[in-house]
Amino acid sequence: MSASHRPHYHVSVPFGWANDPNGTIYYRGNAHLFFQHYPHKPEWGPMHWYHVTTKDFVHWQQRPVALYPDQPYELVCGCCSGSAIEKDGRLFLMYTAAQPTMQRQCIAVSDDGDRFVKDPGNPILTAEMLSPEIYEEDFRDPRIFRRDDSFYLIAGIRYLDRGRRTEPAPADQWETTNPRQPDPDHRKEGWGNLCLLKSGDLYHWTYIGHLLYPQSEFSEAFWHLDGVYECPDYFVADSGAEVLLSSPQNLPAEGHLYQNVHSVLYMLGHLDFETGRFEVQTIGEVDSGFDFYAAQTLRMPDGRVVMIAWKEMWDRSFPTAKEEWAGTYTLPRELTVEGDRLIQRPVREIESFRRDPVFAGEAAAENEEISLPGVEGNVIELRFTLSPGSAGRAGVKLFCADGCETLLYCDRREGLVVFDRENAGAALTGREPDVNRRVCEIGPRDSIEFDLFLDVSSLEVFIDGGRHTMTGNVYPDPEAAIGIRFFAEGGRAVFSGIEKYSIVP
Repeated sequence: MSASHRPHYHVSVPFGWANDPNGTIYYRGNAHLFFQHYPHKPEWGPMHWYHVTTKDFVHWQQRPVALYPDQPYELVCGCCSGSAIEKDGRLFLMYTAAQPTMQRQCIAVSDDGDRFVKDPGNPILTAEMLSPEIYEEDFRDPRIFRRDDSFYLIAGIRYLDRGRRTEPAPADQWETTNPRQPDPDHRKEGWGNLCLLKSGDLYHWTYIGHLLYPQSEFSEAFWHLDGVYECPDYFVADSGAEVLLSSPQNLPAEGHLYQNVHSVLYMLGHLDFETGRFEVQTIGEVDSGFDFYAAQTLRMPDGRVVMIAWKEMWDRSFPTAKEEWAGTYTLPRELTVEGDRLIQRPVREIESFRRDPVFAGEAAAENEEISLPGVEGNVIELRFTLSPGSAGRAGVKLFCADGCETLLYCDRREGLVVFDRENAGAALTGREPDVNRRVCEIGPRDSIEFDLFLDVSSLEVFIDGGRHTMTGNVYPDPEAAIGIRFFAEGGRAVFSGIEKYSIVP
């Protein structure tokens, strides 16, 4: 196909490879997004920090590459994930300089937000400086934030628990594109965890403790993680709820949850800044789809907490590599907490880019598929309420063309929303048993609200006002796959409040 799968209103890397978002911050009138980048091929390589800024979360301006792996302490893996903070008007980046046998933290500073100078004292922070609890091979992804007059840092670690060592993984489990995964013949020590550090100046840090401890009401898998809680983030919502985000590697599936090779969690609870312990009250999966990892937040001047994530997954095939690029990012999402649930809504700025509205009202389907005039496209927002009625399955078929379709439907009897990309276009491979079907458990419902964002090769699903989300990439013919059909099987279903908008950046 000559047409590109590149999305129109989502951030994507212009060339080469991209993965984790880094350094999300509002600074000097712009929202800043840095991300992990390898410029030479559409595959992982020694990491750089690409840099873009925006005022509206749709138009992103390219800035100079912020970090290059040009120092001896960055050999092999480069300038890996980290975060940003403003201090005295200057922009500080803290990042992980990763090598196969050690991971250490470094600082770079900018006076203008574009040109960064690495500190001559790098690496400023190593596991050996802090605590024998931290395994030096797995100490990464520092997230720095300010509280009162102090700076705090949360990082992903392996916590050394009485010398525990894993067995080497079978070789066939480590056919991986992720260099942060263990060598198949190397024994890892400890369990995945997070640690809390404190500083008065960003350069000198004190170890407070590790965050996660066994709690009987939650699965032992969270405390005995054979991986690292990567890319942590912490914020306090407007409601006062404390939210800890992280991306645990190799978290075992639990029913319909955690179906990807790596997951993204939110934990609601309380962080004790004296002991470092995070008392967990709720654990939830941030996104129930296929392609979502390393979520990071920034706080806007109006108080909103906005999150963006890597819209891909490790150990999968990347069809866009044929176009010499691989790496996209989610539509930024506004986060709030209601009760014991993290709520995610599309960033409100996207509404300014709606064009050509189609209000199709209400339609019913009974053991059939129907198309509605004007309801089509692959760079659109589609909103509707589904009342499943007597239908066993009811929903929409998206990105439809000859021989391909992406299914999103309610399984009424099971109380599930299902995202099925089995026949969505280019075949995908991955390490999971099933790379083409994900489900979100919503329970028995008389009606379900959907807000869908389609963008050439991307589908983001917001369910019931953002109580649930599902994100996935699909690769049909980007020019032909614009059809949309509503369907019901095993009975009658009603679709109401149908609205379609073109999204025009």
